[in-house]
Amino acid sequence: MSRFTQQGRGQKVPQDLVSAEIIYEDGTETYRNVKINNRPTDKHLQDIDGSWSTGEFASALLDLFDPASKAQFSSGRSSTASGFRAQVYDFQVRSENSHWRMQVGSQTAIAAYVGSVWVDPNTARVLRIERQARNLPSDFPIDAVESAIDYSYVLIEGKSFLLPVHAESLGCQRGSSFCTHNVIDFRNYHQFKSDIKILP
Repeated sequence: MSRFTQQGRGQKVPQDLVSAEIIYEDGTETYRNVKINNRPTDKHLQDIDGSWSTGEFASALLDLFDPASKAQFSSGRSSTASGFRAQVYDFQVRSENSHWRMQVGSQTAIAAYVGSVWVDPNTARVLRIERQARNLPSDFPIDAVESAIDYSYVLIEGKSFLLPVHAESLGCQRGSSFCTHNVIDFRNYHQFKSDIKILP
């Protein structure tokens, strides 16, 4: 995760580089071996200073299509994503059904959001998600949050899997043009499997 600051939509100013291993198991993402500028830290990702985000690997996608989110989708239109032909569907999720949680210091907010999802019409696989927070509380320190996630096919042990490869998130301070911009790249995928034999 390359972290930047910027004024509005202006030029990004580099801050630092945060790296971690993501473990996805039984529907849950966990993060370990966190490093800042390639230096190990004993802090958890959620405890480091500055702007960070989680959920881009799987949670954002699962939450969007979770029946409990009650996402409302529009009819599709033709587009492309990751070099593939795609159908784009706009969506909205109300705050009472959302799982998108924002935190600044001791303050938290659950955001309603709108966005678009790009779907491969031949496989029904998601190729891209964009979402923007809506109706954040007026006393919340951030008034604009956006994120985007791109998916592409990745070879793991000779097999092709559609997985997240790139994501970006933007958050802007309320009443200010100061924004943080994180650019996330997923790489070095591995699949771990085990065979268990129960003997009499």
